[in-house]
Amino acid sequence: MLAVFDKSVAKSPDALNAPTDQSVAVSALKDAFLANHFASVHPGSVIVNLGFSGVMAYSFEKQNPLLPRLFAVVDDIFCIFQGHIENFALLKQQYGLNKTANEGIIVIEAYRTLRDRGPYPPDQVVRDIQGKFAFILYDSSSKAVFVASDADGSVPFFWGTDAEGHLVLADDVEAVKKSCGKSFAPFPKECFFTSSGGLKSFEHPLNELKPVPRVDSSGHVCGAIFSVDAETRKESPGMKKVGSAANWSTSY
Repeated sequence: MLAVFDKSVAKSPDALNAPTDQSVAVSALKDAFLANHFASVHPGSVIVNLGFSGVMAYSFEKQNPLLPRLFAVVDDIFCIFQGHIENFALLKQQYGLNKTANEGIIVIEAYRTLRDRGPYPPDQVVRDIQGKFAFILYDSSSKAVFVASDADGSVPFFWGTDAEGHLVLADDVEAVKKSCGKSFAPFPKECFFTSSGGLKSFEHPLNELKPVPRVDSSGHVCGAIFSVDAETRKESPGMKKVGSAANWSTSY
């Protein structure tokens, strides 16, 4: 799976950027560079053009049968999901979904519950999804991005910053390196990322995440690893009452 989001839609963390690496990084969106590369490496792949917001792509070839990829779209909300949800039946019942719903539909419904002011904060909703997974969701109506990886980081998942500061996400590290050079890292486990709220831990939502420079075997800085900072703890803001879907997208 692959997604590239324009920096106006989702700003990647500054710590991912390796400032000495601009000669290696290229623009992932210009002339559909990374999407075309993905299609050449994965014949039969599907490219979803998001207009000025970016692009998403997926392929069902060469996938781990234990961690399958799924694609779902509901009301202009697009989701690429990889892995499986262990409490699938429970969540399907909780969200009132029919028998044909898959994991991608569950993630979309969880997001819609959040967007439309459900009773739980985002960290609780992601924490309720039990299993081995990573997903990328884009809501074209509000231009909101929602990304997460499970508590153990079971699915290979990477993110990076290209030469123009656009956010790149993929389960294929070579695809990320193709446009980001050394400005990339594994997506942090037990974390979720939103275009409005940035990166947060769903296991420790009140703690800040501290970036630690990641150094490769040659001694070069390659992005950053994010870990929970036990020394910093934010006060819980309590339950906010927001009256519209548009307001939700600026609250997290």
